[in-house]
Amino acid sequence: MEATRYELLGPLQIRNEKPVRISAPKVEILLAALLIRANRPVSAEELISEIWGDDRPSRVRAGLHVYISQLRKICIGPEGRGAVITTHAHGYVLRVDDSLTDVHDLQQLHARGRADQADQPERAFVSFTAAAALFRGPVLAGIRDGDIVSTFIRWAEEMRLECLESIARCSLRTGRHRELVCDLTNWIDEHPFHEAFRELLMLALHLSGRRAEALREFQCARRLMREELGLEPSETMRQLQNAILNDRRDLVVAG
Repeated sequence: MEATRYELLGPLQIRNEKPVRISAPKVEILLAALLIRANRPVSAEELISEIWGDDRPSRVRAGLHVYISQLRKICIGPEGRGAVITTHAHGYVLRVDDSLTDVHDLQQLHARGRADQADQPERAFVSFTAAAALFRGPVLAGIRDGDIVSTFIRWAEEMRLECLESIARCSLRTGRHRELVCDLTNWIDEHPFHEAFRELLMLALHLSGRRAEALREFQCARRLMREELGLEPSETMRQLQNAILNDRRDLVVAG
């Protein structure tokens, strides 16, 4: 029987033989906060703030203790192979083997991709693709975003964007520019102001022999940025436009 796994890169879930979702919102917030800070103490005050914000009930610490007791019954996996919540001098610690969390898998795959990116883009592509696939949807979807949760969500989204950018760069360096166009178009629909995706799409189109479309993509980006942000495209995007206008075929993709 496999050990219990804990997944934060999407709706929060515990997975034994099948995924388990926590139905009580405050217990779900508590588990999310403790998992984000796994193997580190989290003060009772931080947990109270995360769960209740400024709308604290009377006897709030007693309420926290009740939720901790409920969570202890949920977290421990089959035959004890899962997380354990221990009491700390000023709060609680969720102790868990790092390898049982999807966040650990993300960090390992990302680090492996970074190590291979310069010299072995094919291997890096595999690692970054596996890392991006760990995201099952919006990170911690539906959970009230206190300080701990909101900080984690921002970090996770930045990691996802970095993985997607790296997938695109590895794809271009290994001749997958035609296949990449569709992915980049979808990612831009999701993140319309992410300039790196726009630049990579321009390059993928140009290398696919679709020079006019690459130049139209620049005009589309410039129009959107002017209308929505009052800004001009970055210097690197303008330089790329100029290189495409001159039909340069020797453009180098940064690692």
